[in-house]
Amino acid sequence: MMHYPPPSHRLRGVSLPALLISMALGLLLAGMLVWSYAEARRQFLIADELARMHENGRFALALLRRELTLAGFLGGLAPHARPSLPAIVPGCGVAARWPLAAFNALDMQVDYDGGAPETVNGTVLDCLPSSMLQRGSDLLAVRRTAGEATLSNGQLAGAAGGVDRGYWYLRLAAGGARAQWWQAGRIAAAEARPGSGVDYWRLLARVFYVRRYSIAPADRIPTLCAAALAPSGVFSQCLVEGVERLHIELGVDHNGDGAPDYYAVEPDAGQLQQAVTARIALLVRSVAPVAGYSGPRQHTLGQLPFTADSDGYVRRVFSTTVALRNLHPSLAAGSA
Repeated sequence: MMHYPPPSHRLRGVSLPALLISMALGLLLAGMLVWSYAEARRQFLIADELARMHENGRFALALLRRELTLAGFLGGLAPHARPSLPAIVPGCGVAARWPLAAFNALDMQVDYDGGAPETVNGTVLDCLPSSMLQRGSDLLAVRRTAGEATLSNGQLAGAAGGVDRGYWYLRLAAGGARAQWWQAGRIAAAEARPGSGVDYWRLLARVFYVRRYSIAPADRIPTLCAAALAPSGVFSQCLVEGVERLHIELGVDHNGDGAPDYYAVEPDAGQLQQAVTARIALLVRSVAPVAGYSGPRQHTLGQLPFTADSDGYVRRVFSTTVALRNLHPSLAAGSA
């Protein structure tokens, strides 16, 4: 009779080396999953910031393009005619009375470096918060009237319910032969009748600048702002977040043919008078940093190189060129 050995009750498990290898592979797989998730999230954040930046950059360019295109436009007034100044004019740079002056419809300060802002033509922009201005950025001052008359030959424009009380208007009568600045109150009944021959054009005088913050100094979001002429002086309003640098170069026409001979990076007063085009360059930054982002730091604004900090913010340059067709009589025909 054959005898069989009793069954062994000893359990045979996984060996220690195999267990360690399995754990290592599991940790590696988990690490890869975490890395994939983090990378996907980072790419999503970059794409989201880029989309927002492109929207902000395009909007800021369109805004400045329109302002520069209409700089110097004064309704139907003849190019050389200028209304006389009232005794008191509130505004940015009160001593020069720039908002209603008969000169310098376009002015600027190049590469602001601190202190009281002062334009190429010597106007001190004392209404701006100098301590909050972005150093290295330009300031742009533009004066013009609205592109459409509020009251044209006695008739209100379709979207206008009347004049805005306290704001300044250019009043034209007798086909533009008589012109004066008028701070809005009540339009005379005789002028508000069809066929009266009287026009009212809203004055828009603005200084565009970059502020170092958007809502509060602690947010540190650079923002494109504008100080605009209002009934009691100048009112500042911020327009586009993320604009870190504003740079303007002027196309200077020396021979009077209406075409730029060269672009001035730091124009003087004489070159400002001869400017026929303007090249706008904006450095736009993401509102928030993206963890792990290390994009290009070297940027070019017009002819100027710029080196950004390695701080995790996404940056892009937006640029365009604008014809200054309302600053000179020879180009004024296209202003309507």
